[in-house]
Amino acid sequence: MRIFVEDIANIGSTTLKIKNKLKDIVSRPDALRRLGVCLFESEANLAIHSTGGVLEIVVFSSKISVTASDNGPGIPDIEKALTPGFSTAPPWARELGFGSGMGLKNIKRLSNAFSLMSTSAGTVLKFEIATL
Repeated sequence: MRIFVEDIANIGSTTLKIKNKLKDIVSRPDALRRLGVCLFESEANLAIHSTGGVLEIVVFSSKISVTASDNGPGIPDIEKALTPGFSTAPPWARELGFGSGMGLKNIKRLSNAFSLMSTSAGTVLKFEIATL
């Protein structure tokens, strides 16, 4: 699913669509809740911090795998970006309540597998949520 740059009005709509499609497949409510939080944070990051990007979801029998990718501008310091409270959100996003600096940290904490790779050409975030 495509996420567009600065499309703040629609942050969460992709998450809701995905959760609604998966609610009959994912038997554990905690897994669906964790997936929702991680998807929302990924969606927000794509809209606020990149030039827009794509969320890809693959459903397996025991897990859901998500890849969020974009074409730039990249994360200069991944370790710093994973520090609670650190944010590079622009003022317009902060005024709307985004930019607390917990997005990536929450995804890492709530997922069962997490990887983040970034260059100036783009970022690829991958995470998995166990469903069994």
